[in-house]
Amino acid sequence: MSDDPPPDGLDGGVFISPVVVVAHTFPARPGSLPDAELFVREAIEPLELEPAENKALYDAITSAMLEAAGPDDGVFDVTVRIFPDGVEVEVLHGAGRRAGASPRVGEEPFADWLTAVLRRQGLSQQAAASRIGVSVRTVSRWLSGTTEPRMRDLRRVHAIFGPPPE
Repeated sequence: MSDDPPPDGLDGGVFISPVVVVAHTFPARPGSLPDAELFVREAIEPLELEPAENKALYDAITSAMLEAAGPDDGVFDVTVRIFPDGVEVEVLHGAGRRAGASPRVGEEPFADWLTAVLRRQGLSQQAAASRIGVSVRTVSRWLSGTTEPRMRDLRRVHAIFGPPPE
């Protein structure tokens, strides 16, 4: 330990700040730009981005998407960290990963987790879609791993079926 005095406002004890982190991987293609922007907006809701912040977000997503684009089916990652006194958004191109990589919930892919939940509850895709408020086609795509739920849909899935095990 250092003999230096603690920073102003701290008594030298440990300060723990609650942080919520949400992240999403997007395929590096133009159609992902609006999805990535929507992901950030939904993650920080009810906060609104200022025009300069909107432009910075657009530029960061575009830059990461272009860096990741190419013949290797690249991806880019958007991570939102929500602190008690602010929000931090990080956009990085996902070097070395492929766009087909399955989203994960804890240690298992989201598609596998949702499949197990529906099987355990004896629900059909149609019944699940009705409960969540999405189309059967959407649930089918989630279960096959073709697409991932958007943040608002993921919140509904977790509200209805409970959060995934840690």
